[in-house]
Amino acid sequence: MDLNNPIPQEWTSYVTQAAVGLEIVPSMLYDTLLYTDNTTRELTFFQQTNVARDVSNLKQPGMLSNPQSFLIQNIRIYFRQPVTTTDSGAAGAFPSSINNIVLLANTGICTLHIGTKEYGPWPIWTLPASTFMKGMLAVAGAEAANLAHEYGQLDGPLYPLFPNLMIAPLQNFDIVLSWPTAAVDLTGNVTIQVLFDGQLARAVQ
Repeated sequence: MDLNNPIPQEWTSYVTQAAVGLEIVPSMLYDTLLYTDNTTRELTFFQQTNVARDVSNLKQPGMLSNPQSFLIQNIRIYFRQPVTTTDSGAAGAFPSSINNIVLLANTGICTLHIGTKEYGPWPIWTLPASTFMKGMLAVAGAEAANLAHEYGQLDGPLYPLFPNLMIAPLQNFDIVLSWPTAAVDLTGNVTIQVLFDGQLARAVQ
């Protein structure tokens, strides 16, 4: 069986196939993994199934069922961190969840695999979530024990993945986030979500 059949007619500029009985809908594919403080060197996304829907929406590890296919138009990386409270002390300089994101983004690399092909690498800081709250800081308390409430997120326009990349039915794919130099020393573990923003082709019901 041809791996790229069926696909939407609109995508024939990317692969040489024809659509048969499909509809195209806006869609996203996403997966979530935990970065373990001072330990993790590599995370491979889109390999887990049977998890909560806010963690991943993939139905089977590393591929789409036939006849589904997906056109990747953007890649987003989101750090699922809560607002944290830190005792800054008198010195005024302290570790923070905002700095966790800076450290992970500055030294991390993102690589996409579709079938046997590799795409990228992209520095993590070039692939922002581009939504939700951004970095902020609020300080209150006595001079010797100031409490700082902070939250941070990658900001900026989405990276335009053009030409778009297509995942065919039953074609293996994954995203790898890696920190080639060393594991990053953070204030704690950080949950990271990777998301493909694009279009899904599926059978007409």
